[in-house]
Amino acid sequence: MNDPSLKFVEAATAADLETVRRIAAVIWPETFKSILSQEQIIYMMKMMYAPEVMEEEMSNGYHFRLLHVDGAPVGYTSWSAYHIPGTAKLHKLYLLSQFHSKGIGARMIADVADEARQRGFKTLRLNVNKHNSRAMRSYLHNGFPQVESVKIDIGNGFFMDDFVMEKPL
Repeated sequence: MNDPSLKFVEAATAADLETVRRIAAVIWPETFKSILSQEQIIYMMKMMYAPEVMEEEMSNGYHFRLLHVDGAPVGYTSWSAYHIPGTAKLHKLYLLSQFHSKGIGARMIADVADEARQRGFKTLRLNVNKHNSRAMRSYLHNGFPQVESVKIDIGNGFFMDDFVMEKPL
């Protein structure tokens, strides 16, 4: 990861979290418009990206990392320890669409894997929507086989219908 145009930065301030929210507001509707209803997208954005939610996650050990390309923020990740010993959970990995298919997503995965490995984790786990075929292909290509299928009630009559994927670190 020594491409000087790519820089990973740990989000540490309210302004950093606002940058994550701003990027999410562009990526989420585009990514999920054919997968989720507009109502569920709005609900999940509030559920996951409200300032108080993100601040609480940070205080509970979540790491938010911004990716800058040529100095501009273009993507982000979020990860934390998982309740299974030795396992880290990749909660979020999003990249603006104009940067897809350039190997940057793989670099983002590698960044989280390196960070988790340095902290002693042996496995990286994630959930991906069963209908997000682009993301599933990317995760498979980057060493994440599917380990289970889950349907999670997130309230308000909505569910996350996901595959769980894991990769050894």
